[in-house]
Amino acid sequence: MEFKILDKYLGDAIGKEKNDLSIDNPYKIIGFDGEKKRLGWAKRVMFGTIVNALKKLDPILEGKTNFIFVGIGGSINGIKSLFPLFGKHSLYTLDSLDPKALEELLGKVKDRERTLVIPISKSGTTRETQLIALTLKELFGRDWHSHYLWLSDPQAFEKLDSLGWKEAAKYPIQLDGESDIGGRFSCPHTLIFYLPLYLLLNKNIKKMQAIYENYFKNQKAIREKGYEFAKKCDEQDRAFVHPLVNKKIAEDFTTWVVQLFQESLGSKSNLAVKTLEPFEKKEPLFLPLELGMRFSSPVSELMAQMYFFQSFLVFYSVFRRINFVTQDFVEKYKEEMKKLENEEGTALETLSLSDTINRVKQKIKKDTLFIEIVLYFYPDARVIKSIRDSFQEAFKDKKIFVFIGSDWNHHSYQAAFGDKNTFFLLLLSPAYRENISGIMPERLHENIKILKLISRATYLTIKDKAILAALSI
Repeated sequence: MEFKILDKYLGDAIGKEKNDLSIDNPYKIIGFDGEKKRLGWAKRVMFGTIVNALKKLDPILEGKTNFIFVGIGGSINGIKSLFPLFGKHSLYTLDSLDPKALEELLGKVKDRERTLVIPISKSGTTRETQLIALTLKELFGRDWHSHYLWLSDPQAFEKLDSLGWKEAAKYPIQLDGESDIGGRFSCPHTLIFYLPLYLLLNKNIKKMQAIYENYFKNQKAIREKGYEFAKKCDEQDRAFVHPLVNKKIAEDFTTWVVQLFQESLGSKSNLAVKTLEPFEKKEPLFLPLELGMRFSSPVSELMAQMYFFQSFLVFYSVFRRINFVTQDFVEKYKEEMKKLENEEGTALETLSLSDTINRVKQKIKKDTLFIEIVLYFYPDARVIKSIRDSFQEAFKDKKIFVFIGSDWNHHSYQAAFGDKNTFFLLLLSPAYRENISGIMPERLHENIKILKLISRATYLTIKDKAILAALSI
């Protein structure tokens, strides 16, 4: 099917209910999560709409100089991609339940009185986001509500009120107040992207407009590029892709782009899916995807890259008849968590790095292509490098991936559930910090408990191809 036809189908489907679409429109099948619309990210957004939304937030932002964005998966990964494009600033993200991450953050945020916490959750109930937001709440005493701004879907506001956030400011994620954009598609077309950008630009609307227009005028050309690559990939029996981007944005772009592909395509239609990190060298197993367009602003280029990969997915999913907006298998580990909630967790064996490698050698199948290591703790760069290098040396014939904590459950579990090419190593710390000034130990203990619960539930749903252990390093 030609680009012009598929693009028209997409345009016709945006904002429509399922029953309003013609039977020949492919997005009637692949663009809805049940009956819920999920194509809102493809709407054309006028810059004036963005400005109006941001100006309404100015009274809440007034007097604040530090901004902590709290979220998991698609609610936070796009924000992380923005930070390297700017110099020194006072915007931070927190997406780990490990108290070490909180302790590191608090060491950077010096003036708590001028700090605004911005939790982001489409449903308002994302467990990790709620726990982290509640933990930070203890730092502000009775005046906590003046330090909070929740970004969520309007339908979730009442739920947030019932969870103790009635006094906190709340604002819709989407510029139009709708709820038809899923988390991993929320950048670059919602406040999840535009609010941090506004702050990073010191609220300079003219600079923001120049960035936006540089991107906006190229949207159709970007979609067409996505279509061309999707057509090339159509005959492949697997989706091993290598998103290639400008080196300046590559490393901190990894988690966002991995989630986009792994969660959108993973474990669907028996398709093998794996995403090579953008900053890595080319490998023959992986098909390179490259926009190949240059922009005057690095932020415009980031926006274009996001839109390019989203556009690729839209057209590729039509060719493969894949519903790219759902993530049904994510419920598997969540269901397991409910079963385990009131049970005492069994003590995990603590292994050295060499012992862990030997344990994997005993269990892994010879024809396994990849080893994915998930760290349910907050490591520094040295630890990540040591783990990656040691495993690559021990398994020269396999590709090694290392990801951080419960965020992996939101960006790669969907793909992991049906993955036949990967062995998964789930690692916790033998001990976590349970004493941080200003935070009740009970709160930190609860966060650690949930972190361990997520890892255990995850392991039980993929245990035929996984090991769960505590790593001494």
